[in-house]
Formats: sequence, C-alpha cells, structure tokens
Amino acid sequence: MQEKQKKQGKEAPLVLDWMDTWVENYVKPNLAYKTYRCYDSAVKILRRHNPELSKICLEEMDTFKTQCILNSLADNFARSTINSTRVVFHESFLAASEIPSLSVSPLGKLKIPLSAKTKKVRALTRAEQATVEEAAQTVLHGEMAIFFFRTGLRAKEFCNLNWSDYNQTNQTIYVRKSKTDAGLRFVPLVSEAQQILLSQPRETQDDAIFHSKTGNPVTEEVLEKLAWRLRRETGITFLTTHVYRHTFATRALEDGMNVKALSRILGHKSVAFTMQRYCSPDLNFLREQM
Repeated sequence: MQEKQKKQGKEAPLVLDWMDTWVENYVKPNLAYKTYRCYDSAVKILRRHNPELSKICLEEMDTFKTQCILNSLADNFARSTINSTRVVFHESFLAASEIPSLSVSPLGKLKIPLSAKTKKVRALTRAEQATVEEAAQTVLHGEMAIFFFRTGLRAKEFCNLNWSDYNQTNQTIYVRKSKTDAGLRFVPLVSEAQQILLSQPRETQDDAIFHSKTGNPVTEEVLEKLAWRLRRETGITFLTTHVYRHTFATRALEDGMNVKALSRILGHKSVAFTMQRYCSPDLNFLREQM
C-alpha cells in the first residue's frame, strides 16, 4: 500500500505521526487545554507502549487491530487512560477519512476492556496536607493551592472566577461556569479563603480574580505547574489539582460537615455520588472514631 502511494507521488501518513498532527491541529486550537493534555498524553503512551505504530500506515489499521491495542493496555493503564486512547484513535481516524487524498476509513466501535481498572484519586492524609500547605507558603502561586483546600473548587471553576462573582457582604463566590448544571452554585468562604482572595491585585484589563506572574488570567496549565512545584518540594508524587478537591471533601466529612451540604458545595447532583467518589477518610481518623 505504502509503495503504491509512493509511486503515485503520495506519502502515506504513519499512525503516530498523524495522531501528533491531529492533536496539534484539531485538538489544541479548538478544545480545552486539559483535553489537549489528555489526548497528547495518550499519544505519548502509544509511542512508548506500541512503538510499532510509528512504522504502520493509517491505511493498514482497522478496527480489529485497534481493539487489540486497547486490550493490551488494560494491564498497565486505568480505564480513563484507555478511554482517552480510544477517543484519539476514533477521532483522529475520522478526521483522516475526511481528507480526500488519504484512503482511510473511520474505525468502527471500539470498546474499553472489562479488565481495565478505574483509577482512584485518593485524598491527602492530614500529615500530607500539612506538608503541602507548608510548602505552599514559599512556592510561586502557593496560595492558590490553599484556596483549593478551603473551597473544593474544580480547576476550571477556579480559572473562571471573576471579581463580579464575589459577594463580600455574604462572603461567598458564585461558580457561574461548571461542568454540570449542579455545579452552578454559591460557595461560602472561610476567613482564610477570603483573605487569599482579597490579597489578589485587581487587574485593570480584565475582571479575573487570579492571575499568573505574567499578569494574564490563571489557566489550568499554570495550576498544573503549581502542582508540579509542590510535588517536587514535598515528594508527594500523586498530587494534582483534583487531589486538592478530594482532600477538601474528606476533611469536611471528618470534621463533621453535613454530607448534603458538602454535596451542594462540591456541585454534585447527588449525595450518593459525593460519598462514593470523594470521601476516603484518613486511617488515623478512622482509628479515632473506633
């Protein structure tokens, strides 16, 4: 197939080369940064785990071969990672099929292997949280991590906060952009969170509350770099922005917060989801309860 195309003056794209092209030209300019990073990471995993794809032409792949690759990932990667890889295969091949000069067909339905495990995000223990908060006192933008610990916000919600969302009289912030309708909510601020908020300089060119060192509104990329600095300082390698949120929820329950109130503060649709996904009490806390 590749030789035939060369004779016709065409160079058949290789699978991983095309995926890189797709991520940079279809995903990065048009989708959220978090989505771009997710798909870019999936391609990097394929490059490491299935290097043969760097030598295989798009036209040589089919649904069966692709499903076999997804199956091979099940022992080493979480369900969410395999799902991202599945989307990369499906969408990149769909994009290629819409280019007349490429003889590529869209892939059929791809399935996530049943043996793939669901990745669990665990909360920090109280000792780990204390270590992170101590490190946050000295690293760039460390106060943002503290704000997460005191509010339980999602990263994107944090990035979208404007001064117009802050009610100083009621001491609340309004989350007006969230991943679900239930996420649109008022979040009461404890005194420390309010102090962090009020310490942020007001920029004249926009209404955003939190800014990077360049003066631009903070982005999820900035928050990822903050988590990386805190991981380096503390040695807690699993620390992410979402771990802040899990930790907030766990500490809130340990300290006696009503679970229905917690569910509303987190922006969940149901109390059951809050209990199932976000609450992993510290072993020391369980010991105290016993």
